[in-house]
Amino acid sequence: MGGVEASADQRARNEILFREVNERVEEINDRLDGKSDELAMVFVCECGNTDCNEQVTMSRAQYEALRANPLHSAVLPGHEDMRIARVVGQHQGFLVAKKKREAPKMAIEEDPRGE
Repeated sequence: MGGVEASADQRARNEILFREVNERVEEINDRLDGKSDELAMVFVCECGNTDCNEQVTMSRAQYEALRANPLHSAVLPGHEDMRIARVVGQHQGFLVAKKKREAPKMAIEEDPRGE
């Protein structure tokens, strides 16, 4: 496997890890604040950069819409990696990136909401 593929594979795995972190964040918010669809919630950016610790703010409704598709990730503008994803949505403060190539298979297999 070449260097670009290995790097893209690792970035896809990092995105999956950040998605799992955000699932736990949502669970904590549910316990503390209830399930208001308009409540602003703070999540970690789901880009594949292991050095990124920036935050994405969105409503619960936006987060649920994002999670409806296991290939989607929330990333900050400028954090999208066109090697493994393409931008399919733009919201105030974040982008929705959709996995491509091998990344979709990993995203579906590792989906915390999957069966």
